[in-house]
Amino acid sequence: MTTRYDIIPDIHADMDRLTQTLLSLGYVADHTAWAHPEGRIAAFLGDFIDMGRANRAVLNLVRAMCEQGSAVAIMGNHELNALLYHQPGQNADGTDDGFMRAHSSKNKAQHQTFLDEFPVGHPDTADMLDWFLTLPLFLDLGGLRLVHACWDDTRVATILNRRPSGVLALDDLQEIAMEKDASGFAEAVLTTLKGPEAELPAPHHFHDIKGHRRTALRLKWWQSGAMTWRDAALSVPDPKTLPATPIEGEVAFRAYAAEAKPVFFGHYKRLGSPAIDAPNAACLDYPRVTCAYRWTGEAQLDPENLILIG
Repeated sequence: MTTRYDIIPDIHADMDRLTQTLLSLGYVADHTAWAHPEGRIAAFLGDFIDMGRANRAVLNLVRAMCEQGSAVAIMGNHELNALLYHQPGQNADGTDDGFMRAHSSKNKAQHQTFLDEFPVGHPDTADMLDWFLTLPLFLDLGGLRLVHACWDDTRVATILNRRPSGVLALDDLQEIAMEKDASGFAEAVLTTLKGPEAELPAPHHFHDIKGHRRTALRLKWWQSGAMTWRDAALSVPDPKTLPATPIEGEVAFRAYAAEAKPVFFGHYKRLGSPAIDAPNAACLDYPRVTCAYRWTGEAQLDPENLILIG
């Protein structure tokens, strides 16, 4: 019998969003966790922390569901960032603050709501970070795949060559923190959790949903065929500001095969109304519209199974 999954995107410490999603999908409270009476499994796409104010409540519930077998979960880039922020070592920013992710004002602000509940050095923080390290970078569940930002077969193979379980080890973190390595492992991990990017030709730039000026463009890795910068744009409020010229240069882009099994991902803070991106690919991260996907074994995704919540 095919296991049926309910795919749930980035929660970002929003307990109301989490509970409303579970209730809408038919889950019921079971002591400290939740479960589905028909045996469906919740599949979480990572990014449980930061932004919202209920980091501890969200993490405790998701962790309890995973431990009782009513959920599976993968790592998001915010969980990786937390591991690096709290781990002693060197950082790519070149600051001498003694941590693998610089304790800069920008990084601290991004991570502040987690820090309010899980301060650096606290035993509860160490325990939760240990749990983060049990989360795989991706999951292949037979009929479907889960990844936070990008499924690329070559990068997945690079990760599995070192970590056959797809789970990071503590020893990997310093290499990832420095963002450069001869083996390609760090690049594979970072692209899996953050997606492929390419630098726009000068002087083009855009401002993201938070108003930050950016020159690197996230790419629609599931879209095959020749693309312009404008066609490839992800999470750009106004793509018309981008050049309508073909993507050129050394861009680490490989389209997801049309015949590959369905893949679900989050991460990209999409605008507009949730929709299926390709017959076998769907991004579910829409901060302004809560959604989930009820997968019942189909090889081609069905818009009827895309559930809008609230």
